[in-house]
Amino acid sequence: MNTNTQFLTWVFFDNTDELLDLNTEKTTKLEPQVAQLLRLLIYSNGALLTRDTIFTQIWPNIVVEHNSLYQLLTKLRRLLNDNPKQPRIIKTVPKKGYQFIAQTQTYAPAVTSSKKKMLTQLSWWKLSIVPIFIVCGSAIAFYSQNTIKNPKPHYEMSDISYELGLEYNVDAHKTKDLIAYIKNFNDLVFSNKQGVILNTIKFPSRIHHPSWHNELDLITFWQYYQDQCILHVYKSSGQAVHRSKGQKCSHSRASSWKSNTQLVINLAHDGHFKPFHYDINTGHILEIPIVLKEREKFQHNITAWQGKTYYLITSTDHKSKLITLDGTVHMEWSHPITMLTYDPKQHTIISNNSDKHHKLVSTSRDGQQHIIANAVQGIFTDLSVDADGDIYTAVETWQVNIRDKDELPIFSTTSIDYLPVSNLLGETAFMSRRSGVYEVYLYSDDQVKQLSYNQGYEYVKHIEWQPQLNLLLTNRDKNVLVYDRQGKVRQFQPVQAATIAQLGWHTNEQVWVYDTNSLLTYDLTGQQLDNITLQVDALIYNNQSAQWLVFDDYTFYSVNSLASLNTRGDWTPINRFSKQQYNQLRNFKLRDNTLYWLSSWSAKDYIWQLPLEQTTISLIKSDELIWHYDIAQDNSLNIAKMEAIEGDIKKLSLLSTHNIP
Repeated sequence: MNTNTQFLTWVFFDNTDELLDLNTEKTTKLEPQVAQLLRLLIYSNGALLTRDTIFTQIWPNIVVEHNSLYQLLTKLRRLLNDNPKQPRIIKTVPKKGYQFIAQTQTYAPAVTSSKKKMLTQLSWWKLSIVPIFIVCGSAIAFYSQNTIKNPKPHYEMSDISYELGLEYNVDAHKTKDLIAYIKNFNDLVFSNKQGVILNTIKFPSRIHHPSWHNELDLITFWQYYQDQCILHVYKSSGQAVHRSKGQKCSHSRASSWKSNTQLVINLAHDGHFKPFHYDINTGHILEIPIVLKEREKFQHNITAWQGKTYYLITSTDHKSKLITLDGTVHMEWSHPITMLTYDPKQHTIISNNSDKHHKLVSTSRDGQQHIIANAVQGIFTDLSVDADGDIYTAVETWQVNIRDKDELPIFSTTSIDYLPVSNLLGETAFMSRRSGVYEVYLYSDDQVKQLSYNQGYEYVKHIEWQPQLNLLLTNRDKNVLVYDRQGKVRQFQPVQAATIAQLGWHTNEQVWVYDTNSLLTYDLTGQQLDNITLQVDALIYNNQSAQWLVFDDYTFYSVNSLASLNTRGDWTPINRFSKQQYNQLRNFKLRDNTLYWLSSWSAKDYIWQLPLEQTTISLIKSDELIWHYDIAQDNSLNIAKMEAIEGDIKKLSLLSTHNIP
């Protein structure tokens, strides 16, 4: 059933998981599970839905803690402004279940001169193959203000792969009947553009980002090996053409072919991407001198108009722009662009929109913008366009679970991220990045309470309990925030120019902030107390022993005071780490005088343990996609891990174009 259903002042678009507020004319993209819950309630026709029924429908074959349903209901009620004590829409029947009590009708909006005509929305629910029509969006600011309207592309979506498992990182050959994608991390799959598999090559460690030559049967891709990235060049037959020397890196992105032997490659070390010129014949690598303004970062490059290379730049105010090497700005966006490609048929840029990866948007150089596809289930994670204008993309869905020592989920969600941190009272605070909005939650007494309410792109990367457990310390971009169990109580911005690398509690009344160049302390009003120049790989403060723990050049030190941080001679070496234990070390935890941390090796994640009074480092967990972890009240390990991952390759075939009215 696909119906646009109206109840009270709300309209639910079943096939796009969108909720329209008729009072404000604002449309909200719902999380998949929130949309599924609303769908179940609407189509129950007022019948009582038991908790077991809802769990079976939303979490089939997954063991989920009952609190997960509470989270979804709380989210849905907040979106609908529905008070559970005086419900107008969703009624709780104690110990039985829930009822949808609002009257419903099919929504058929009248078309008037004062309102935009709403286009019929067609569903591609459950792997069906149907056309996806585009709607016209507002143009964003670009360097050109040409108002000539281009044709509006019309696409039909079909499935290229639909097997169980994860298929992603798709790239289509511009002219040949070839695509390549990654399956289950280690397999490079070649198929034709109808999805018939031609060849599969297996690798011993994770591979990423295949990229075809524009004309030849040659493809590059990256292999993660230990702390390095290795560039491979293959033919679709499986013949190896080139293998580079390993380059130390933390992440890689797709390469661009400049000629038969010249590439632009993208590598990151310590989280900062840089573009390089790479010569296949000589193996010579040279950094490309991108001129960045203060607080800007290079993200990616693409080959676009006239075969030139363009560079995607983002800034700390979450804006994006596309430039050439001479610094000329060719496009600008008012939101973060994290995924883009060039359409040689329409001469446009295809990218994600401001709602993260739920929509694909086509934008021309004169500022015209069209939404060309919606991800009804999951999000788009890759983009590729061939010479015919056909788009190839991956759509992924997953479940994120924080699991306890018995492998049972404490939380289950489709959220993109978690930062769980428990205290000795058995409470857990965490961050959830849902639909692009980062919020802080508290799990206490078997209930989840949302502590923060923000709109925008600001990230939350740190959460720590106060030593006396009354307050929570977090960041939101460059701001420091303090929460009690009811919500935000204080906020201030440190003097750091661009970022907060780490922060924590120094005392119950003071916090410390590290930005990779200096360590500062503040009282809770935001008054600066200390400022120490310091450049180390990482550090934390041990409130129990009142010592600083410093990580630098594979060595772990203890330092007795702030003043001693200025003098390396006062640092006491505790241990020496191996490359595997130290590579991309992050997410430090201290519990009962034991240090825990996370590292990566060959793109696999490892959790380590070191009792501070000992010298033996123990590996306690290794797995794919461990995003975060937590040390529970009883010192057991909880894992925040992406699970139940599904990814399929989709094709959006360009059928025709129609002039915009």
